[in-house]
Amino acid sequence: MPSPALHAAAIAVIALAAANPAAAQDATAAATTLVDLIAPLPAAQAQLEAQLGEMRKGAAVRAMLGGNPRYQMEAAKNQPTFNQGIARIGAMQADTLGPIMREMVPATRKATIAAYAAAFTPAELAAITAFYKSSAGQKLLRQQPQLQARVNQQMAQQFGPRMTSAQQSLAPKIDAELRKLFPPAPAAGAPK
Repeated sequence: MPSPALHAAAIAVIALAAANPAAAQDATAAATTLVDLIAPLPAAQAQLEAQLGEMRKGAAVRAMLGGNPRYQMEAAKNQPTFNQGIARIGAMQADTLGPIMREMVPATRKATIAAYAAAFTPAELAAITAFYKSSAGQKLLRQQPQLQARVNQQMAQQFGPRMTSAQQSLAPKIDAELRKLFPPAPAAGAPK
């Protein structure tokens, strides 16, 4: 189901197309030029493949379970076997989610173009595109990933220890709730 913002953008593009088909076509063409410049489809596809490669190795599972003390304890018992199991889970994730994620890349591009076409006039889109084609715009595009990584690293350093501590303090409570939902099976021969 589309998000409310995407739904509103689609309605705006449809309304514009109904009122002035040439303007809608111009806006869509201008938005396509901008999206091709700031988020080229091949780059998005390459980024997704890299992400799926990491998922296949088990990175997503490790990130999800990393703060769980029980996970850490079980992993420490037999690291090679545990790593193989995590990689198997990662491969299952990548095989299951990969096709959907690959379908999302062009769909996201199409939705982005529609949203931009609804939000900006062709003249505004041309001005934005001109900025991104300028030396300052090109520098922004080149440096944006590193800048975002730097901000992410700073946030991880600033809030990571608190998040880990909070997750560790919450883990026993979560385990207790899970035990209520999934109590251990009685031992063989024990009364039920």
